[in-house]
Amino acid sequence: MSLSVHVALLLLLALWVVRREAVRDRILQLTFSSAGPPTAMRGADAVTIAPAAEAAAADERPEKKETKSIAAVAKPVEPKPKPDAPVPEPAARPEPSKGAGESRVPISAGLTGRGDDAKTALVAAGGGTEGTERAVELALGWLARNAEKPDGLWRLTGPYEGGGNQENRLAASAMALLALQGAGTTPSSGRHAAVVDRAWKSLLKKQREDGTFQLGAIPDQHSLYSHAQATIALCEALGMTGDERFLEPARRALRYAVAAQMPDGGWRYRPPEPNHENKGDMSVTGWFLMVLKTAEMAGLDVPGETYTRLESFLDNVFISDEKGFNYQINPLQKVADFRPAITAEGLLCRQYLGWESDHPQVQAGIERLLAESPLDMDGRTRNVYAWYYQTQVFRHAGGTVWESWNGRLRKDLPAKQVRTGREAGSWDRANDQWGHIGGRLYVTCLSTLMLEVYYRHLPIRHEPR
Repeated sequence: MSLSVHVALLLLLALWVVRREAVRDRILQLTFSSAGPPTAMRGADAVTIAPAAEAAAADERPEKKETKSIAAVAKPVEPKPKPDAPVPEPAARPEPSKGAGESRVPISAGLTGRGDDAKTALVAAGGGTEGTERAVELALGWLARNAEKPDGLWRLTGPYEGGGNQENRLAASAMALLALQGAGTTPSSGRHAAVVDRAWKSLLKKQREDGTFQLGAIPDQHSLYSHAQATIALCEALGMTGDERFLEPARRALRYAVAAQMPDGGWRYRPPEPNHENKGDMSVTGWFLMVLKTAEMAGLDVPGETYTRLESFLDNVFISDEKGFNYQINPLQKVADFRPAITAEGLLCRQYLGWESDHPQVQAGIERLLAESPLDMDGRTRNVYAWYYQTQVFRHAGGTVWESWNGRLRKDLPAKQVRTGREAGSWDRANDQWGHIGGRLYVTCLSTLMLEVYYRHLPIRHEPR
């Protein structure tokens, strides 16, 4: 009897299925918001992390349009592999816009024109010359000679003649790296590879956990300009090399850039702060548009909400076809003057966000720029900053617009380059609108980037004009 009972119990236990809910891994994904505390991953397991000095706010999810919380970086991905073709095609023509934030230009191959074979073909196709390439080579040599020892970074104030009157080592180093990388130099390839490698080893050590860089004092109004320039250079290095050492630093820098966006969709000198006006300006915003796009070129994801808010800013900061873009959103902006640099930045943003060169606003802006801000190297006042952005706008526009501008660019800019003495390869800061601040290095870097325009970024596909 006992044996029968125990056998029966064993059979029942064998048939008894214990159902247990699977344990899910909990993944913490932070976001940043000027309107409240960071919010962890979306979904039922979301966790709100309140700053120590503030009470926890209601859960704000990036996917809701009314939210002010911004996903710092959507799923980080590995850099996209480069195409095998030696001469990449221009970035594909975008599909018609389907609404704010959706008119993306596919630019995953945007950095692939910098290889030697591609450069040769693109220089010829874009109207460059042996003279423009020689000028670039001389400029990069000057930058290499003026990298400071032992860290291999740069200064705005010297040691060369004609330095700026304000020091900013982060901006100086970022601009120098942009010029060197714009010609295809990486930490492992190119004539100045050792210079680039040493600079990146030093600069990466200066990055904080929040993505910013601590490289000495920076004038208050230069803070986010400098971060944008350094982030663009960092994303370029990642996209050009696929080197793992750049991946997480690029993610951190991009995360900070996204979180620094103002409530109106632009960017300013600092991230949003309590009890401040917190309005973006078009000058800083132009650099951050290129942060977002260069991050995409490197294979990183940018939240769609960031683009949606940026497009709203562009809509509201635009004045008219006659006056172009204003510096900030202002109810009285109809009385503002036409500002070439600001309008060129606004047009470049529009081009990268999907507007084609035959768009009426783009056409009107280009016509004003050609008339109001010619490339006049002999003029009493130069504006290399405006010309830097205009050169990109006209290159993407192509056709007769580019031919007209490039006819002077390839001739006049190399002609003004210093060719003898200690400063050979540089450009003088004299008569430049901002040369007294940025100095010889600033003018030289922007001039070099203009002469690299044939291949630095692949032109967005355009219709012939």
